[in-house]
Amino acid sequence: MDKLEIHIQTRKMLKPSTPTVNHLQSLKLSLFDQLAPRHYEPVLLHYLPSTSDCEEGIIMTERCDKLQKSLAQTLTKYYPLAGRFREDELSIHCNDEGVEYVETKVNADLAKFIHQGVPKNIELLNDLLPEMEHVPSSPLLGVQVNVFNCGGVVIAIQMSHILADGFTFATFVKEWAHISQTGTTEDCLPRFGQLPLLFPTRVLSRTRFSRPPNHGPKIVTRRFVFDALAITKLKNTIDSSATFRKPTRVVVVMSLIWKVLADISSAKNGHSRDSSLIFYISLRGKFHSPSLKNALGNCTTFGIADLEASQSRNELTDFVNLVGNTIQDTSVGIGKASVDDVSSLVLNNQSKVAYKRRQGDTMDIYRCTSWCRFPWYEADFGWGKPFWVSAVSFDIIEIVCLMDTKNGDGIEAWVSLKENVMAEFEKHPDILTVCPPLPS
Repeated sequence: MDKLEIHIQTRKMLKPSTPTVNHLQSLKLSLFDQLAPRHYEPVLLHYLPSTSDCEEGIIMTERCDKLQKSLAQTLTKYYPLAGRFREDELSIHCNDEGVEYVETKVNADLAKFIHQGVPKNIELLNDLLPEMEHVPSSPLLGVQVNVFNCGGVVIAIQMSHILADGFTFATFVKEWAHISQTGTTEDCLPRFGQLPLLFPTRVLSRTRFSRPPNHGPKIVTRRFVFDALAITKLKNTIDSSATFRKPTRVVVVMSLIWKVLADISSAKNGHSRDSSLIFYISLRGKFHSPSLKNALGNCTTFGIADLEASQSRNELTDFVNLVGNTIQDTSVGIGKASVDDVSSLVLNNQSKVAYKRRQGDTMDIYRCTSWCRFPWYEADFGWGKPFWVSAVSFDIIEIVCLMDTKNGDGIEAWVSLKENVMAEFEKHPDILTVCPPLPS
């Protein structure tokens, strides 16, 4: 399967079902939002058809209608998503302008597409996303409901990272699914204003919405599945003297990927190089203010694990210790910090990462983000939970995105690397041992 035949059936700007009240029509961004990446976060929810779906085409019409109505209801609560950035680009005009909503008909079988099309050409997933350009006047949310032959559905969602981290994104999807399934909404309103009050924006010398195109080597994405047995095997290799003898599955997988990339770099350059693994650490549950626990918006800082070339560290245990110590030290620091201290920590970490990126010719920078433990697989819109929740192919930046497998005890690693580096990564013994190639 080299190409999907997709026909757009509906395209509209969907507005909240109830207008946003006057006193909520302006939302300031927080410092975390101000520093967030300038792109959309994508997620795809795949629902296989049932027998009745194949027999009754009217069912899909009813489902699409329910999705539209429930999304409009959800936007009433998540009103900033239907707004637009103001000219100052530090606040959102919650003017109910709407979100991009598209319905398509895909001339393909969803099960065949997942099991045969995706392994051969993972870039096909990107065709299921709504086409959107991330500029100040664009919608902050885009939804494309892709209806496959015999009733299979892929709900593809893109949300502006400027307004949402993974927690916020998953919370929105959970609420939308709940409203679609039950027709009712939770009584509590989402907390969008907490973070801007505690962590207001600063005057920074950064051009917003700037994202240089990739003029370097081609970047490709591959998916690697670490099942529970593979992760257990990795954990069993951790030395008994390690600082983190019982690391989480996310830490183990992140550490292994970093180790493999460091090995590839050493082989390519003929010597070890300084390297850093950059990943997000949530402030929720760590900062002493309980109001942040369910606060929506971006609420993360960088974790920065450093490996010096002079350090003789080539075992998985070494990388687990580096990642684990970074998480622990950063989390402890956040727990003891004041609001001003946290703001300083976030800005300092941002500056450190920017400095490291400027040293690209002399050191290696690897980026990782985890969407594990978010309730993606609980998104039941009224016809069951998703068969698969996926990311997409990234062709602009090198990054690793970790997501849960359906049963929750494994990890899917969506790895985006330069094409020549990916060729080495795929055949590295440490990857092949625990993560055999997916069938093609």
